[in-house]
Amino acid sequence: MPSRVAAASALTRALPHIPLAAAPAAASESFSLLTGEALTPRPDTSVLAAPSHFDSPSLSPSPLSPASLTPAPRSPTPSPEAAKNVRRMMIGTAALKSGMETITLSVPLLALTAFGGISAVAGLVVVYGLSQAVFAAAAGGLADRFSARKVLAGAVAAQAALVGTLIAVGAAGALSMGTLIPLYLLIGGVTGVIETTRHSIPTLLLGQDEAALKKYNAKLHIWYEVAGVAGALTAGALIGLVGPLWSLVIQPPAFALAAWYFWRVRHALPANTPPAAGGVRGRIADYFKDIKAGAKLVMGDGRMRWIALAFVLPQIVHRVFEGLLIPVFAKTVLENPSASAWLLTASNAGELAGAAVLLKLASRFPGSHGWVKWGALGLLLIWALALSTSLPILLPLILFSSLTWAASDLSLRSEVQRTVSEKDQPRAISFLYGAFVLGSALVTLALGALLGALPTATALFWICAGFSALALAVFYASRRLKP
Repeated sequence: MPSRVAAASALTRALPHIPLAAAPAAASESFSLLTGEALTPRPDTSVLAAPSHFDSPSLSPSPLSPASLTPAPRSPTPSPEAAKNVRRMMIGTAALKSGMETITLSVPLLALTAFGGISAVAGLVVVYGLSQAVFAAAAGGLADRFSARKVLAGAVAAQAALVGTLIAVGAAGALSMGTLIPLYLLIGGVTGVIETTRHSIPTLLLGQDEAALKKYNAKLHIWYEVAGVAGALTAGALIGLVGPLWSLVIQPPAFALAAWYFWRVRHALPANTPPAAGGVRGRIADYFKDIKAGAKLVMGDGRMRWIALAFVLPQIVHRVFEGLLIPVFAKTVLENPSASAWLLTASNAGELAGAAVLLKLASRFPGSHGWVKWGALGLLLIWALALSTSLPILLPLILFSSLTWAASDLSLRSEVQRTVSEKDQPRAISFLYGAFVLGSALVTLALGALLGALPTATALFWICAGFSALALAVFYASRRLKP
């Protein structure tokens, strides 16, 4: 009798969350629980048991099963198949990051060297951000039609080809703003697809267990930043030796290797994936439906709105810091463009340390509010650029700022992955990603104008003051994210 009372109580709590399509199965199981009848055993659907066949549809427990009401116990160790796919994701991501850093460092310096003026760099960053937002919104529809791992591998291979084309154009002496902007626009657009798809794959491998996702995200980011440190140092050395154009030769082979590993990943497919629309008009309609669905998922939920604020604002600061302020600071204040590699390496090392801290302490400090609070305080350390030109002072402060940001960002990313359903994740993530890159583009445009109008030292003071205001908003959001 106590078990039936417990089942009735569980049923009452679960009723508001049962989707209409699941009602028949839910009703059957609920009455079986209440009457004590035996149920037909279900297949094991542990989130750590990866599918053993190619892109197999995911199996979900019934909405009224005990596993759906409270987090199911998870195996501490992934199955061999799941571990193999996780390893492929990590190796592919490391290869991706090692090539990505040369773009971050080389293209802005290429624009500064070839065309002069901070406004040229700011314009490139804006083009890059706008194309990321536009293309990222298509990632969900592409994943519905082709599966996430195919979309990811194809986008990575396409970007390798685009950077190879950029190198060829530069070697032929035909590089101008008229050729650089279209190529950089396409590179940015493909990056939007890569990042949106890459962050929607973890739940297809591991399900939506918060502990498993935090562990995965932290380990993945460790691989990501180890490769980032190596890539930044290598790119910096090549910039000093052969210039920013030829330093880009790192990227195509690194991205080709990453594409190969991503192609070999096998993951489950989200349940209840909508059918792909036919014809150009239908696909355009689906594109805008995906944008609307992502906005509703994020803005229609009170907690998700605070998550979005805490997630997007620090990312904007981090993007502008690495993509604009570091190269400009190195060239105009330190008068040593290759020093940008040291500054970027310190930032990457901080992200690596932040991932390691989250991996070690996540179980002791669950949730995201504490990590977000420290991330907000870490944003204030960017004042170092306005107050010092000494690398021994700048490097550790930049490292610690990135440490707090990375731990906060990864914790929030895990919460989004845990909260949003598998089939909706690409849309929610693309909306958050679009808000981040559009915000970064607007902020970069404003800061580019400010850096062009004022002496760099004066402009940095006002920029850091503005970042302090954003840090205050993030700190307030951290208080709203308490359980």
